[in-house]
Amino acid sequence: MTGGWGRRNALWLALAAVLAPLTVGVVAANEWSEWDLGHSTKPITVAAGESTSYSGARVGPARAEFTTDPAAPAGSRVVSVTVLVEPGNDPISCATPLLRETGGAQRQWDEASFELERDFDANRTTFCSAEESLRYSLTLDYLVPEDAAGPFAIELQAGDALPRFLRLIVEP
Repeated sequence: MTGGWGRRNALWLALAAVLAPLTVGVVAANEWSEWDLGHSTKPITVAAGESTSYSGARVGPARAEFTTDPAAPAGSRVVSVTVLVEPGNDPISCATPLLRETGGAQRQWDEASFELERDFDANRTTFCSAEESLRYSLTLDYLVPEDAAGPFAIELQAGDALPRFLRLIVEP
């Protein structure tokens, strides 16, 4: 017997060296491609004062302003935001949008009606409702630190449109 085990199995070793990483790559690509579907990863950026079609509705324009509120804690400010929503044939459904800094640390804040001790108001809408068929406005208040100056973006996502989501630029 001449040549060793390695020489007799060289072809199989070369195939294993090529196929093992290739298999790992295919499995990883398959898993990552499906992960994207359930997460908001692809923003549709809408300039300040403009609107766009999203999830069968016309969304925007969005506008924001700094407001004062006695319930706001010391060291914070309130950013009040209004977003116009005009449902299409299929109603849009979305969670309450986030407010995000577009520069700097890109901090984000949740809507703060609860923290500002707002009483229930049936005419105040903070999320896209599938029950609405007529044009309406989202009325949102966010507590931000005093050093947050903007510009900001309202990030709105509808489950049926993921991974795409809206990023509406607002400048108080």
